[in-house]
Amino acid sequence: NKMKKIVLVLWVSICTLSLTAQGIKFEENQDLNVALAKAKAEDKLVFIDAYAEWCGPCKVMARDIFPQKEVGDYFNAHFVNLKLDMEKGDNVAISKKYEVKAYPTYLFLNGDGELVHKGLGSMPADKFIEIAKVAADSENNFAALTRKIQNGDRSLATIQKYLTQSPYDKGNGALVDSYFQTLNRNDVLTEENWKLFSQFVDDVDSPSYQYFLQNRAIISNLIGKDKVDDKISKTMTVVYNEKPEKAELLKSIDPALFAKAKARVDMMQSYGKFRQTPTDKDLWNQFTTALAVYMADNTSTSEMNNFAKVVADNYKAFNDKKALKNALGWVKKAHEIAPERGYIASTYARLLKESGKTKDAGKMEKLAKELSAKEGSGAMVPMVPMTSK
Repeated sequence: NKMKKIVLVLWVSICTLSLTAQGIKFEENQDLNVALAKAKAEDKLVFIDAYAEWCGPCKVMARDIFPQKEVGDYFNAHFVNLKLDMEKGDNVAISKKYEVKAYPTYLFLNGDGELVHKGLGSMPADKFIEIAKVAADSENNFAALTRKIQNGDRSLATIQKYLTQSPYDKGNGALVDSYFQTLNRNDVLTEENWKLFSQFVDDVDSPSYQYFLQNRAIISNLIGKDKVDDKISKTMTVVYNEKPEKAELLKSIDPALFAKAKARVDMMQSYGKFRQTPTDKDLWNQFTTALAVYMADNTSTSEMNNFAKVVADNYKAFNDKKALKNALGWVKKAHEIAPERGYIASTYARLLKESGKTKDAGKMEKLAKELSAKEGSGAMVPMVPMTSK
């Protein structure tokens, strides 16, 4: 009987080992130069899982996708595989060199350390393997598309593939603008072109943005007024944040939309300053004043919820009852708009409790638990956006 137990334990151990051995085999030394030399000798590419310790989607890929047999079979056969935390040690320089701007990023390098392809974000196994196959395709990988772009290729197919692989490149707006210049004016107004324009062109002085403004009414009929207004508002936010001296130009495009954009930028900048010195009462006052202006015309339930939490986390240090009252109003409104969201009900319960409304807080807490149980552990809770200013 004892012998059976030992055999069973050994069998379970062997099964466990065989399961863990199925997936991607990453180099243990985590040294890029060693990996590049090995790749060159074996005529392979280097695959780098560029991640950060705090990144949730990175953990999902490491837990659910990398260990899968078909993923391991493909990656182990074609690549020398590295996992690099891009915020530690020498990896910070590697991150800058290959312009890693989001996590997870997947880098594919040749033996000389040249970037031949890149991918981005968490995804199912089949999509992940597809990215790897494109990396090995010398006609369609990132290096090939870059060469085509540099040689003047402005076809829609090439532009779309390139932007998919490099969505955060600073030159994308100018690239899309140059694509629009190759079209007859009659060919500009399509759904596909709108998507490119909407996502990438934010330079209000560029020819395609000027064309968009001149034809705003026509495009509103084609796409919808809300989408067009949203695009203008987002552009104003980007431009005013980086170049506040353009305020009058932006205001002349649409005063009402500019007022909203300015309120958002002022709020996020004051939030950034407060985060850097969270004990400064003047910075807290500037932030909460700007936040109240921004929230007066806000319909985003996730922002109402998240900034109510920010207030709840900080108001005691400044004994700011007014800020608490405002925050309670925002999360109450969010709960009324989205009564099915457990995370909003939970924040509402917390703010009720902080405001001394114990009985109401208890009822809301009970509701929050019921809603959260319905939503399950997979429910996404939107995060408060970070700011660099």
